[in-house]
Amino acid sequence: MKTRLKVALSAAIFLVSLGALSRFLHWMNQPSDFWLYAGALSTLALAVLAPAAVALVWRADALRHKRP
Repeated sequence: MKTRLKVALSAAIFLVSLGALSRFLHWMNQPSDFWLYAGALSTLALAVLAPAAVALVWRADALRHKRP
């Protein structure tokens, strides 16, 4: 995969995760305990999944099986 495509995918992941984080913080500002916990757990999940997705984009060539 070309470096430009990797940078573009990383930027897209960053922007999508930023939008999702905004939504999750909005959930945490609701008066219900359910929405507080849902927003907190979603934020923690986002903190794990977004860097994992970026790492997958940058290591996609390493994961591809190469024949000897």
